[in-house]
Amino acid sequence: MYGGLSGMYQIDSKYDQPDIKYMYQQAVDNMEAGIAIRDINNLYKKLYGSKQSAAKNLHSMYGIENPNSYKQILAYLESMLNDDIVDACCREGKWTTDKQAMRELALKGYQEAIDILTYRKAEAFVKGINLIKDNMYVDGMVHPQVSLGKTNRLNYTNPALMNIPKKLLWHIIAPRKTGNILLSADIKNQEPWIMINVLDIKVLKVILEENPMGLYEAVFYHIFDRECTPIERDELKIAWNAMTYGATMYGINAICRHCDGEKIYKFFNSIPEFKKYRGLAFGRAKKKTQEVKTYFGTTVRANEFGPKLVRVLMDIPIQGTGADLLALLVKHANDEFEDRALEDKISLYFTRHDELIFEAEKEYIDEVGVDGACEVLNEILEHRVDDWEPFQVKISELKPAELFIDGAAYEEDEDD
Repeated sequence: MYGGLSGMYQIDSKYDQPDIKYMYQQAVDNMEAGIAIRDINNLYKKLYGSKQSAAKNLHSMYGIENPNSYKQILAYLESMLNDDIVDACCREGKWTTDKQAMRELALKGYQEAIDILTYRKAEAFVKGINLIKDNMYVDGMVHPQVSLGKTNRLNYTNPALMNIPKKLLWHIIAPRKTGNILLSADIKNQEPWIMINVLDIKVLKVILEENPMGLYEAVFYHIFDRECTPIERDELKIAWNAMTYGATMYGINAICRHCDGEKIYKFFNSIPEFKKYRGLAFGRAKKKTQEVKTYFGTTVRANEFGPKLVRVLMDIPIQGTGADLLALLVKHANDEFEDRALEDKISLYFTRHDELIFEAEKEYIDEVGVDGACEVLNEILEHRVDDWEPFQVKISELKPAELFIDGAAYEEDEDD
């Protein structure tokens, strides 16, 4: 991970305006060039075999004939009902066998839950491979179609790249030119960081300044005066996002099953900047407002009516600001490549959510090394908006990652 170097892109929101059309055209051009796919035939056979093996295991060990059947899984769990299962699977009087419930049981040592999650992980990988296979051209590439969402986020279809597990996608994509390498620039905690700074939430800024640990870990420590467990961190992260959308205390209590949801709810709702922002969204919703502005002044539309409008009006300025930042970074990176005479050595491959993927030429890597290329990208992409604290950008080589199937209960999904 590279960070803290002197070269930093300083963004002035009064003068630096995001060029959404430029970002969109770059994405279209990149998808026309295509995303190269490694040989996936053997991988598909392996993953499909893992899925079938996991399904047979569920049948032979627990009598679950259809692993995708909520009723069959619930019937099995009810046959061995105890306090752990009730605590994990019964929420607000309703039963669930979702990922969170199964992960809770898996972390308590229930092999049944581990086996269910193992099957689901294998199935997700198989579906992802099928999406690629169904849309692969004779050139061995996929050429997704590009569109802009209502917050100007880039969307891809045929295949829908966002529906393919990130770990699988990073495992199977390859450089367009043999011998080249791919480099990832991942903006960490982008949307929470945008919210903290756009709303100028002073208490959260102080917490992060005083505590060097991660965002959610630092907030949890402030609320509870102790370090969090992995599952408590998960719950705080989900609760944070839910409260951004206007969740009630009842809803937060349903999410926080291993820590005090009421404390989390009261902490967030004691933040005056957050309360003001939510009140502003309520006021706009009453007027049936559809258009709002991002931090950079870009217009984004809710395209929503009814009870969901408040939540959407709270969310789209933050997501839209994230899209603005991506547009600024795409343009800045290309300008820097030209100014540094690197346009024939490093190029933007494509973007996904808040991550930018670059292709670096073999001759350039032979000259400066992977670390040297990462340092250059960090100098270009490390960025700060106005007087905000800089965003954390992790630069690394994108290599095929190990695709764990067994024990998937304990493996976090990056997109969660």
